[in-house]
Amino acid sequence: MLSFSQKRQLRRFATSRLMHIALLFACVAVGVSAYGRYEVAREMAQRRAAAERELASLSERRAALEAEVAYLKSERGIEAEMRRQFDIAREGEQVVIILDKPTTAETN
Repeated sequence: MLSFSQKRQLRRFATSRLMHIALLFACVAVGVSAYGRYEVAREMAQRRAAAERELASLSERRAALEAEVAYLKSERGIEAEMRRQFDIAREGEQVVIILDKPTTAETN
C-alpha cells in the first residue's frame, strides 16, 4: 500500500502539465492513425466497387460470347455466317446484290 505522501506525488504527477501534454500527443497520434486507416478503407471500398462493376461487365460479355459460340456451332449459324461473309448461295439459289440509287452528283 502506498503512503499518503506517495499518493500525493503520484496524483501531482498525473495532473501535471507534462502528463497532459503527453496524453494530448498520444490522442493526436491515435487520431491521425485512425484517419489514415479510414482513408485506406474508403479507397479499398472504391476499388472493390470498380472491380465488381468490371466483373459484371465481363460476365455479360462472356454470356454474349457463349451465346454467339453456341449459335455458330449450329448448322443454321454456320450457314448464316458463311452467307454474310462470303456472299455464297446453295445450288439453285442466286445471289442478289442490292445497290443504293446513285445520287445526282454521281450522275452528272
